[in-house]
This record gives sequence, C-alpha cells and structure tokens, in this order.
Amino acid sequence: MSDPSPHPMAFTDLPPGFFALEDEPEFDPARHLQLEAPETVYRLGEFGYEGESLADAPVDFAATSVFRIMSEEGAAHLYRIAKSLEPFTTSNARVERNLRGGVYRSKYLRDLCLSPEVAEFMSGIAGIELMPHTIAHQLGHINFNPPEIGRNVDKWHVDTLRFDYVMFITDPRSNEGGQFQYFKGTRDEVDALKKAGKPLPPDRIISPAMPGAGYGIFQQGSHVVHRAKGLTRPGERITMVNGYIPCDPAFSDHAAYGQLVGVDPAEVVTIEYGKHAADHARRYIDRYLLQRDFADDREGVAEDLEKAASILQTAARYIRAGRQEIEHFGED
Repeated sequence: MSDPSPHPMAFTDLPPGFFALEDEPEFDPARHLQLEAPETVYRLGEFGYEGESLADAPVDFAATSVFRIMSEEGAAHLYRIAKSLEPFTTSNARVERNLRGGVYRSKYLRDLCLSPEVAEFMSGIAGIELMPHTIAHQLGHINFNPPEIGRNVDKWHVDTLRFDYVMFITDPRSNEGGQFQYFKGTRDEVDALKKAGKPLPPDRIISPAMPGAGYGIFQQGSHVVHRAKGLTRPGERITMVNGYIPCDPAFSDHAAYGQLVGVDPAEVVTIEYGKHAADHARRYIDRYLLQRDFADDREGVAEDLEKAASILQTAARYIRAGRQEIEHFGED
C-alpha cells in the first residue's frame, strides 16, 4: 500500500473498561487467510446510480458475489475469539446484539482487520487503493443474532462506512434463515418506497448463498442498501464487518460522528473521531501541500490549506452537534 502510516490509535493503551483477551493465537496471514476472487463484481450503475446520485461515490464499485476471505483454521480461531467477546455485546436502535471496539480487546482481531494483505485484495476488487478504517470502532464490528426467533439481526440501512466486507464467522448452512441481503437499487429509491409505505420489490433483493464460515461479500456500504435477516429456528449466527477508507485523502470523509456517538462510548469514539480527522488532514497535507514544487501557485497553495482546515473544522462542527438519531430504513 502507498500509505503505510501507522493507525492513529496506537492500541498501546486500552480505553477505560476495556481488557485484553489472554492466550490468543497469533494471526498468521499465510495460514489464516484464503483470499479468493469473487466471480461477479456489480457496479453502482447497475443499481441505478447515475449523475448526481453517483457524484459522492469515489468509484462505481457496488458489491460482489460471495467469495472466500479466511481459511478454515483462521475462521475457527475467529469464532473462538468472537465467543470470548460475546459477553461485551451492546444494543442500539438498529442492531440488538453487537460487539464494537473488539480490536482493543483482541490482538488477533486487530491484526486481521489491519491486515495489509486484505486491504490490498479489497483494493483490487473496488478499483481504488484502500486502507483499514482509522476509527477503531469501525474495525471488526461483530453482530450476533437476537435470542428471539424471527427477529432480524439488522434493519435495512446504508453504512457509516464507505467500503466494508461482511463475513460469516459461523457456518450459515447450519441455520434456517439469517440471510445477508442487499437491494439492487439506490438509497433514494429505498427511501421513497419506505416513505410511501411500499415494500422493496422482492425480485431485486439479492440473498447471496454463503458456502461456509470465512466467506463474505465486499461492498461500497455507503451506497448499497442491505440488511441481515433473523433466524427462523434456534441457532447461532455471527458475522463480522470490517471498514476501509480511500488512501487518497482528497476524498471527503464519510464517518458520521453523530451516528457513532449514539452507538459507541462517547469518551472513546470522540477521541477516535478526532484523531481520525487529524490523520485525514495530516495525510492531505503530506500528499498534496508538502509535495508542491516551487511555483507562484498562490491559489493552489491556498486551496490546499483551506481543504486541510475544512477537514478539521467539519469534524469539530460534528462533534459539537453531538448525537443524532440512528438512521435506517426499517424492517421489511
């Protein structure tokens, strides 16, 4: 990757109330990854995005068919870690049982989520150079099925992540229900249908068949509307979501602080978001302003300074605005 700078959260000190797991296996990409290219890559144009609705997307990539990410051994290690982390699950308006901030508690999970091998692989799929998200709570988010049969794991929504993969930690073939689904349409179309009280056309809801644990899909989650169905009989459904951002800091930030602070501990995510914004501005200055040659380009230099300042000012404005209602499109 061309941006090898360290993660802005050093992970040397844990936030208050967080404790590291003991006796973890060491993440070994050679043994624990099994990256296999997806057969199909969908474009946002195929989902109906065009013109202005496509303008805020860094690339036209939408989503993939199912592909393998982890080996059987790697997925088995991740399952045991997920079970160790399960007592720390929390709830929010969208997801009844989820685990965020697990990268502070598990070095194995953290090394997987920060893996340069996976970032490079996902970059090749999306057609843009990506890096692991610089907000720690946007790494390795784990969802567990609710105890109530039939209750959806997650509602229809788009992500506070630009890019992410959704990977099954448990084998979905052992369950009934629990499908991951995405809608072949735009955010605005779903919003209009929901406001009109109309269901999403079932023939445009894609439910990829997952062959086992360690398989998943990759998506531009800020644009692809998706959800996780509930189990229809007792079982165990665990998935993991890992977020990525473009390496090029010229792309605007998509992290929604107001949403995050409604889900994650404010004293942790505010620091994360502040460092994320500072790192974004630093990378912009390093990549653009500090690389300029001597020339009388007053307007270009001024624009670079304004852009870096805007990144920080926008983040400060969001922090002061505080918590927002968690956004989603509802159930069915």
